[in-house]
Amino acid sequence: MDIKISSNGKQLENVWIAVMGPTGAGKSTFINTASNSDLRVGETLQSCTDKIEFSKSFELEGRMVTLVDTPGFDDTAKSDTEVLNIVCDYFSTEYANGRLLHGIIYMYRISDNRVSGTAARNLQFYQQLCGPEALSNSVIVTNMWGLVDPKVGANREQELKSKGNFFKPALDYGAKCLRHDNTTESAHNIIRAMIHNNIPKPFLIQRELIDEKKKVFQTAAGEALLRELAKLEQKHLQEMQELDTEMADALARQDEDAKQELEELRAQLLAETERLNAEKKRLHELKLTTAPGTTTTTTQDARGLGDAPVPGAWTEHNTGEDPESGRKDQPSFWTRFKRGRP
Repeated sequence: MDIKISSNGKQLENVWIAVMGPTGAGKSTFINTASNSDLRVGETLQSCTDKIEFSKSFELEGRMVTLVDTPGFDDTAKSDTEVLNIVCDYFSTEYANGRLLHGIIYMYRISDNRVSGTAARNLQFYQQLCGPEALSNSVIVTNMWGLVDPKVGANREQELKSKGNFFKPALDYGAKCLRHDNTTESAHNIIRAMIHNNIPKPFLIQRELIDEKKKVFQTAAGEALLRELAKLEQKHLQEMQELDTEMADALARQDEDAKQELEELRAQLLAETERLNAEKKRLHELKLTTAPGTTTTTTQDARGLGDAPVPGAWTEHNTGEDPESGRKDQPSFWTRFKRGRP
């Protein structure tokens, strides 16, 4: 048991809880509210969390709690591959050193009127990192209730909890869904519900990296990211073919303006394709900074959700502008070209 001595000399069990969610979901604000910490809080759509950060430790229910702030898989300064590497490094290091987190808090804005592609990607990564065995040690926290009509928010919450491509898969494996009203008492009640009778369990990503000694790209989360990159690459290939057809038409019409615009779009598309290829290559080459150690494992197979993506999680609402993120789920190059045509 991980023990810490409090200021009054009491021996307290250390509790470590990771906080996940998209950029702007309120992760740092929740942590500051719960722990009286001063982690940077974003006032714009730019991410303020680009690395693992820790709250001040605080006593709650006879335990010493530390909250771990993690970057979202929509970071404005880092690619999803880089974020996955950061998260994998932290989780694997803790597990290799014999420390188990008590669980994950996943933050979600109830004020969002749709589940964006960004939110869906983060939600899937949270489930893939946990795996079904450890999802029972997680809580999905809906916040920003003050920004939505209570009835609308309640209907939205029920839809998220009941649909198979949103919260339901995690809830079916024992995750809780709780509301946060941005008060310290609310944050502490959420943590109490999480650690009450809680037995720490290894996350799927920890077992894959340390016990099974997989590379990052071979894990459930890594495979999901590779599928997403492959899907984007295929989309760009189709757009390139459409651009070539339109370019031939522009040349036949001797439309110099259209030709110039198409050439610019083609250059952008090629650059984006090269970026995707570089990200895939980097994902295959990722190495953990900690050497895998020997840990105690359970006999139950924890893969479950890792065998396949959560149904619909990366295909629903994943086109068009995503106003809740610092990045955008961009409309296709072809769509943008058509918008600019007279």
